[in-house]
Amino acid sequence: MIPPLALRFRLEVAAVLSFALPLWLLTPTNAAAAADPLSPAESRNQFQIAPGLKIELVAAEPEVIDPVAIRFGERGELWVVEMSDYPHGPAEGELPRSRIRRLTDRDGDGRYETAETFADKLLFATGVQPWKSGLIVTMAGEVAYLKDSNGDGRADVRETWYTGFAEENSQLRANHPTFGLDNRVYVANGLRGGTVVDARRPDAKPANISGMDFRFDPHSGDYAAVTGVGQFGLTFDDFGNRFVCSNRNPLIHIVLQNETLARNPTTAIAAASGDVARSGFESKLFPISRAWTTSNLHANQFTAACGVTIYRGDRLPEAFHGNAFTCDPTGNLVHREVIHAAGMSFASQPGREGVEFLASPDEWFRPVNLSNGPDGALYVVDMYRAVIEHPQFMPEELKRRPDLMLGNDRGRIWRIVAEAAETVDESPRRADKPIADLSTPELVALLDHTNSWQRDTSARLIYERQDSSAVEPLKRLLEESPSPIARVHALHALAGLGQLNADHISTALKDNSPRVREQALLLFERTARDDQSLRQSVLRLSSDDDAKVRGALALALVPIAEEAAEVTALAEIAVQGADDVWTRRVVSLAAGSHVGDVLAAVLKRNEAADAVSNELIADLAAAGAARPEEAARQSTLRALLASLDAGDLPAQRPTSVALLKFCQSLARGESLSRLRQTLSAEQQTALDGVFQTALRQATDEQVDEGARAAAIALLVYDSSAHPKLADLAAANASQAVRLAAIGALARTSVEAKWPELLGNFRSESPAVRTALLNAVLARANRTQLLLDEIEAGHIKPSELDRVHSTRLLSHPDTKLRQTAARLFADAIPADRQQVLADYQIALSMPADTLRGRAVFQKNCATCHRIGDVGVNVAPDISDSRTKQPSQLLADILQPNRAIDNNYVNYVVVTEDGQSLSGIVAAETATSVTFRQPENKTVTLLRTDIAEMRSTGQSLMPEGLERNISLAEMADLLSFIKNWRYLDGQTPLGNVPTN
Repeated sequence: MIPPLALRFRLEVAAVLSFALPLWLLTPTNAAAAADPLSPAESRNQFQIAPGLKIELVAAEPEVIDPVAIRFGERGELWVVEMSDYPHGPAEGELPRSRIRRLTDRDGDGRYETAETFADKLLFATGVQPWKSGLIVTMAGEVAYLKDSNGDGRADVRETWYTGFAEENSQLRANHPTFGLDNRVYVANGLRGGTVVDARRPDAKPANISGMDFRFDPHSGDYAAVTGVGQFGLTFDDFGNRFVCSNRNPLIHIVLQNETLARNPTTAIAAASGDVARSGFESKLFPISRAWTTSNLHANQFTAACGVTIYRGDRLPEAFHGNAFTCDPTGNLVHREVIHAAGMSFASQPGREGVEFLASPDEWFRPVNLSNGPDGALYVVDMYRAVIEHPQFMPEELKRRPDLMLGNDRGRIWRIVAEAAETVDESPRRADKPIADLSTPELVALLDHTNSWQRDTSARLIYERQDSSAVEPLKRLLEESPSPIARVHALHALAGLGQLNADHISTALKDNSPRVREQALLLFERTARDDQSLRQSVLRLSSDDDAKVRGALALALVPIAEEAAEVTALAEIAVQGADDVWTRRVVSLAAGSHVGDVLAAVLKRNEAADAVSNELIADLAAAGAARPEEAARQSTLRALLASLDAGDLPAQRPTSVALLKFCQSLARGESLSRLRQTLSAEQQTALDGVFQTALRQATDEQVDEGARAAAIALLVYDSSAHPKLADLAAANASQAVRLAAIGALARTSVEAKWPELLGNFRSESPAVRTALLNAVLARANRTQLLLDEIEAGHIKPSELDRVHSTRLLSHPDTKLRQTAARLFADAIPADRQQVLADYQIALSMPADTLRGRAVFQKNCATCHRIGDVGVNVAPDISDSRTKQPSQLLADILQPNRAIDNNYVNYVVVTEDGQSLSGIVAAETATSVTFRQPENKTVTLLRTDIAEMRSTGQSLMPEGLERNISLAEMADLLSFIKNWRYLDGQTPLGNVPTN
């Protein structure tokens, strides 16, 4: 009897790993699937879903195979994008296998049982958007338009609209064409960028979408790069806020738009988008499957976030409306975030702590996308694959696993509704009159619907038709609808018809809903910025209670005019939103060349400057310093000096902190000393007083470390204080003070102190060593001093970690680079090189992973931890997926080639004559904690330490090979590379332990 697929593979792997084939020689026949696939009914029974909800099957194989995206058409059809040749694409000589299917529910039972192929032989299709009885499709580096012109159900029209999207990886391509509130279609970048051109207009200007998303008008063809860079997913909320996602970032809000930034190109803005939900290492997932991530360090975190969708339907309880849902197919789950307003952006928290919105132990359940449906339900696109990771991001040993394509004959679409909801198809097909057949006034009426799909589809059809009969109903909707969402739709629909006028905007500016007022300001920004009567009206919203309204006003003003009213309005916005990073950014952007005037108004706005956010004043100061106009730099400095009290400690005054930020941000070619000459005598005295106070503070040991460090940073801009910085850098002061002094000294032209500082390198702590290396590598003459110390034997090459070693060995100065290469080559002892050569044979010897675990336990576990074996004293080596066995072998046999500064071994002699050794685990102003093998720690007062010096060596001793034979080394390497495949929880299957 032939065993089931997964069991058969697991038996093969058990034999392989128990009977001695090195991991790096594993062949594709050694890999294993995690489990066997389930039928749709069986898979449905495995789901765990939020209380009060149920999940229903909408479609499954063979009607649906490898779905990656869906859209509902205005006649009730379900358009499904399939990508059956994921991940590798067609083999040479074969046709591509992506296709678009049209699904219909003929009997009204909610199951889309009838499937027809609309288009096939497509290459890596990723998304569709209905448009004018056809489909806008993203695929193979292009945006295309497909249409059935003769009624046979097949696309016989294919037009290429835009080309130039990157095509490097099937996962990382343009996707999710989505019709927005502003009557434009948005496309997520896919992360790889490209230079996009209009294939219909070769003379049109290309759009570089590196780090950007893409937008176009399906009527006019106008197109542009837009802020935001989504990987696979793009969604809007009810008021047009755009969200995207990427692997480690489940919910990103696009806050600022390119067209706004372009109006003030000389103000640098740190970011145009930001995370709403916790991301990366801070994210937390709760899979109920044996979820396996490529890096063990990423377990139970987002690693494959995709398909982000804001739920905007009406078939789930109200608590779910406006929530964000993001798929993680690696974890076999859909995650929910509850969003709330936070300044100009949003914040969120998980829907339920410790449990996911939707999860399954079925390891083939691969949710990759979501959609709001015409019936108000939330739809889940399940690619249903054994493996979802792209081989490009897998360890070498898994790239050719045989189950990569398992499931490419399967796929499911699921529907989530309230538990009490009836299982019926409420799509337009079942309605008395499909939405496609409604008159234009009837479409306008649907803009008041409670379900977003009805509103969005109606809005699209109104824009498609360009029918003037919509105008009067839209005006009435704007004036009479009780729904703010409907009133917003009316505004944008009028704009799309070219019928939005100043009166409509003026009416909306006085609306009782802040969301309508916000949209009125956005439309004013896009269509009526030159209307002076409206411009005066919008200024009254500077004191609006809503942060997003105030922020939208600031965006509309970018950049402000010289009028006092606009300066006053912007200062009002700044002070009210001082605690919101996005408001501060937008205020700096809007201030433009008048930033000094705005800063002065902000400071006058409060008699006590301390009442105003430090960050606000510092941000405005930095923006003013960086302006290209000298007048802006001068006015900003004068505004700061006018509010300074030189008798106060600089670190304790917002304006003094801002002065530091001003100095650090000065435009290229500008200096504080030159600007000082433009000041009045009184202002020069005030500025000199600040530096005198800073010098007193920096050298006063009674002042707290933070305040001293801030004062030291300011002294960089007072050349008369530079000798004192050199003294502080070498002083027996607290680490925080010394780090600040070394960093400050590095930014001066003082060079005499660096030989002394490098001469004490051996006795310095890891943090001070790092600061010294960063400082000396910043300038060629100091780098030469470092090389001289290495050549003299005072500093060992091994005492430079890989980061600083790489900087030396790739230095732009040829002479310095060559000297470094010679010194580092000479630093590896001949006996170590010979040992490494002798042990090369271990790389090709048979290996036993389980025996390797015992070798690790005996020889390495006192300092290293892998899985549940050992302790975390030395660097984490558990994630070895990107390291070749030859690299691991060299690290074991030559542990002192390059040492992370945090793991250099120190020898300490105490005042009473005791000695100990260990790595520095923690430091405070008064004590040092050392970590020793077996995770032992010793904490000493600094006053009890007579001598502390680096050995220049790793805590890991040389000569481990004396205890590890060649065969054991092969086993050890196999364990380090292979340990994750021992517990039966990973794609290589279950390995017996006896």
